[in-house]
Amino acid sequence: MTSFSTIRTALALLLLTVTHQAVAETVRVDSQEAFEVAVKAAEPGDVIQLANGTWNDFEILFKGQGTEDQPITLTAEEKGKVILSGQSNLRIAGKHLVVSGLVFKNGHTPTGEVISFRRNKDDQAYHSRVTEVVIDSYNNPERTERDSWVLMYGRHNRFVHNHLAGKSNNGVTIAVRLNSEESQQNHHRIDHNYFGHRPILGSNGGETLRIGTSHFSLTDSFTTVENNYFERCDGEVEIISSKSGGNVFRGNVFFESRGTLTLRHGNGNLIENNIFLGNGVDHTGGIRVINKRQTVRNNYLSGLKGYRFGSALTVMNGVPDSPINRYHQVEDSVIENNTIIDSAHIELAAGSDDERSAVPLTTSFSNNLVYNRDGKDPFTVHDDISGITFEGNVRNPVNNPAISDGFTSRDVKLEKLPSGLMRPASNDLAGVGADASLQVLQRDKTGVDWYPKPDNTPLFDSGKVIPVAPGDDALFNAV
Repeated sequence: MTSFSTIRTALALLLLTVTHQAVAETVRVDSQEAFEVAVKAAEPGDVIQLANGTWNDFEILFKGQGTEDQPITLTAEEKGKVILSGQSNLRIAGKHLVVSGLVFKNGHTPTGEVISFRRNKDDQAYHSRVTEVVIDSYNNPERTERDSWVLMYGRHNRFVHNHLAGKSNNGVTIAVRLNSEESQQNHHRIDHNYFGHRPILGSNGGETLRIGTSHFSLTDSFTTVENNYFERCDGEVEIISSKSGGNVFRGNVFFESRGTLTLRHGNGNLIENNIFLGNGVDHTGGIRVINKRQTVRNNYLSGLKGYRFGSALTVMNGVPDSPINRYHQVEDSVIENNTIIDSAHIELAAGSDDERSAVPLTTSFSNNLVYNRDGKDPFTVHDDISGITFEGNVRNPVNNPAISDGFTSRDVKLEKLPSGLMRPASNDLAGVGADASLQVLQRDKTGVDWYPKPDNTPLFDSGKVIPVAPGDDALFNAV
């Protein structure tokens, strides 16, 4: 039987909840001093609005303790009409915080990051979200000066529907950091973002996204990267550099981006349902596989012209007993049901030399479709690949193929699906290559709808070729 004291307690809790919901406030602030007062007083459910206009040299510390049902929100009076310029940045610390509607442009961060999911190493963000935020060409004027636009710390944070474009100086566009126990096994989600053009940096340090570092690469991050659009992200050969374990890369589009999604360090990652559209642009690449227990499946790669470490598909050689910062041997990995069309190079046992002599082991390459209209064999084999099992793959006929076992050569007729992707017309090839249900993420479903993206139509075959800059070949051949 329920006691009266239990009922009274429940009613009191309900009354407290209702009372608090009734007093949740929206506060508009028009000065940095007013913001500091408002954020110190903020309670769960409160909303702090920055007044429309340009806020110069504003180093924002957004710290608070919201709840799952009632986060504390920092937003713009009107989305896109609050500009953070000069030397401004944002730090987020606490739980259940939301930031939205801000634009960073016409300046650069005074510190090492524009947005950081922590106040300091002891005060990080958890269960917090940054959404509909724009960072546009917010660069240090010295290209060699290093900073990052977004650093994710803590756990269970989300970066969603943001627009990041035009980073030209040294440093990763967005990084997930694992350099404290509180930031490991983080389960962050990075989704539905628009990553616009990043020009060639000319050195390492131009990644668009990095998860972890070599020092923590044997630690799991469990970060999910899905449904993002990467347009002409050309900073360096690694568009995405995964340097941790347990990550998922799903449903992303890489459009005319010079580089690859690279499993650089860490084990047990999944790459599936991604679309790589090179359109014949030089150095456009796909996926590079290193380390153990990696799964690459149901991806569509078309018109990619990169080679060596930037090819459509690269399976690396490793270093025997590798130091943590070099190349671990490929083992126990699966590459299956991918479609690779009109792409110049697939490199196996890549990087083979006196140091990188550990060939791939216990890895399967199965049910993939490889089709080149020019009739050239894209495969280059650099070392012993007896540790890779080939089975059920289909390709169009080529002269003197580098690999015979596990491939059926046939005149494949392709048909265009409503998605715009190509599939074999023959029903008996339904289980080969990417699934017919694979969809292409539309660019207008990413980023924000109130800030313009470049005025171009992402075609499946633009036929454009970008000239190679002086010294560019050396960059794309670098280790």
